[in-house]
Amino acid sequence: MTWNSDKTYRLIGIILFSAFIWYFTSILVYLILASLIGVISQPLMRLFGKIKIKKKSLPNSIRASISMIVMLLVITGFLAILIPAINSQTTALMKVDYVSIGDNIGENLQLLETKLRQIGTLDEAEEIEHRIGERLKDLVSSIQLNNIFSGLVSTTGSVFMGIFSILFLSFFFIQDNKLFTRIVMLFIPENKYTQTNNILEKINLMLTRYFAGVLIEVSSMMVLITIGGWIVGLENAILIGFIGGLMNLIPYIGPLIGATIASILVTMTNIYLGVEYTAGLVGGILLVFAIANMIDNFLLQPIIYSNSVKAHPIEIFIVIIMGGTLGGPLGMIIAIPFYTIIRITLKEFLGDKIFIRRLMKDL
Repeated sequence: MTWNSDKTYRLIGIILFSAFIWYFTSILVYLILASLIGVISQPLMRLFGKIKIKKKSLPNSIRASISMIVMLLVITGFLAILIPAINSQTTALMKVDYVSIGDNIGENLQLLETKLRQIGTLDEAEEIEHRIGERLKDLVSSIQLNNIFSGLVSTTGSVFMGIFSILFLSFFFIQDNKLFTRIVMLFIPENKYTQTNNILEKINLMLTRYFAGVLIEVSSMMVLITIGGWIVGLENAILIGFIGGLMNLIPYIGPLIGATIASILVTMTNIYLGVEYTAGLVGGILLVFAIANMIDNFLLQPIIYSNSVKAHPIEIFIVIIMGGTLGGPLGMIIAIPFYTIIRITLKEFLGDKIFIRRLMKDL
């Protein structure tokens, strides 16, 4: 039995690729994120492709440059709205009368101290403030400020390097929507070339629809919650809307997380105005989240998830729960794209099987 030279080259390629992934994981992450940006930007590329100058379409490089500029302008405009909202929230927190709040906490601690002594958890000679102080002292002493500072500097440098790398790579993925396909096809045997190419084309189409839908969903939730916050009377409605929309990326539990964070921020910002007033604002923002979530569940999600990835809502629910069980919130976020890739691959390679054909009949 002779060893085929093609198999040798393939084995060497797999070993080198595995070593690349092992030692340069960050580069692989940059490539994946850049390819996702390339997928998301395709509607813009098609839109700018309709522009003609002297009956000629714009070159791909020009369309890619314009698409990147548009996305960067949108992000910049978004930050221009968000940063003042964060500053406003910080200013509001600085106005809080922490002395009176501290007095209230002190009174509650005294009541708690009495209860703990009654049940025997706290010694008669020991004060709860002393115990809390000792725990805080141990916590602070365990923190190495030098390590935090050096870690912060290192992280900042890595973040800027990562952003630059992703933007640089994204240009080429936006310019050439077949680039990711060609990279993958380098490692595919010739007898699987046609099937793999079909899979990648379908994945590109499905994920483009899905991510475009997710962007619309998140943006819609931000707008709905922000408007609701204004109606309720929140000064930090923009920040609350941003948090609520962003948390909506996490299916099912995201709105609960967003509503919890919003309630805490509202309470911290307005507690000095009185418990009843603050409770009314918290109740109002919770109602806003509830209404926005109903609109999302009954209107946005069925359109985005079911239509974009061609899967039944129950199917999607099970996949998201499985993703959350395996990978937590991040697993829930990537569950649907990952499942879409698996479905398309199974249909292409095992489409003649009865079970697969029935499961993928709408795909």
